[in-house]
Amino acid sequence: MHKRRGIIAIGNLLVDQSLRCTAYPQESMLAQITGSEKSCGGGCTNVLFDLARLDPTLPLSLCGVIGGDELGEFILEQAARHHVDSSRVRISPQDTTSFTYVMVNNLNGNRTFFHSMGANHQLGANDFAQLNCTARIAHVAYLLLLPSLEQPDDACKTTGARALAALQEQGFAVSLDLVSAPDTPRYQQWVRPVLPWVDYLIINDEEALSLSQRQDDDHIAAAHDLLAMGVRQVVCIHYPQGAIAVNALGETISVTAYHVAPSQVVSTLGAGDAFCAGVLYGIHEAWPLEKALRLGCASAHFNLFSVSATNGARPVKELHDFMQQKECLL
Repeated sequence: MHKRRGIIAIGNLLVDQSLRCTAYPQESMLAQITGSEKSCGGGCTNVLFDLARLDPTLPLSLCGVIGGDELGEFILEQAARHHVDSSRVRISPQDTTSFTYVMVNNLNGNRTFFHSMGANHQLGANDFAQLNCTARIAHVAYLLLLPSLEQPDDACKTTGARALAALQEQGFAVSLDLVSAPDTPRYQQWVRPVLPWVDYLIINDEEALSLSQRQDDDHIAAAHDLLAMGVRQVVCIHYPQGAIAVNALGETISVTAYHVAPSQVVSTLGAGDAFCAGVLYGIHEAWPLEKALRLGCASAHFNLFSVSATNGARPVKELHDFMQQKECLL
């Protein structure tokens, strides 16, 4: 049997138009735009393009839906430039490609998003079946931003669960990331039913607390709750101060983020995806879980110095050297 290697990302495909502003204005007020940049966005391309810089030898594939327009062509061009296989990207001629205006506050690097769903609403459970791909890990991003996966299903409770079950049947280890949604009942309705088909749940602290329905900030307890809900191997939760992970054996790992002064932060756009890319790489390479978490934190660290979601990515050797240097200073 052919040995599996590589990562395929499946989910929302979009283009970010990042606009740097002097400050985020109140409604009806004005702020000046001091810079702009167009780049691919969303958990699929962000993670894959970071991985392409981490390790150019790693096979990477992309699956999703775009419109037959200029933005869709831009996504395909950027995938080719990063040597990502886009043969599983479907074009929906009647739809526009999804896009997001990302307003970046110069004062603190915080972002505000204005999102157009576009062709992403077409991505359904059937797109997850018969992928004919030998990747080891299938990374799904972002649930709660893919409405066709939020439908009842007779066999698997929801279409999202049917989609992830199809990935498991094809032999993938399944990784899942979410988008932070203010409507917390949706976590129980559409995310909880998919967890028994998830091997690696990599989410932020807000999403973890909404999904676990905890009323405190106990990330470790939330991770144990999510494992009890069905996650198969690892729950990983990241937050500004660091990250924790709990595996199916009950082992708990906690790491601290690499410090960046607020005045040095250019943008936090894509930091969570950069963390996810580092963790997935470590998991793919069978690293100890603590080392994978530290690689995720190092990847997120360098992301903070770039206005785009992926231009801050660094090769794995550079990240490894950075991690060793920081450890020597402790």
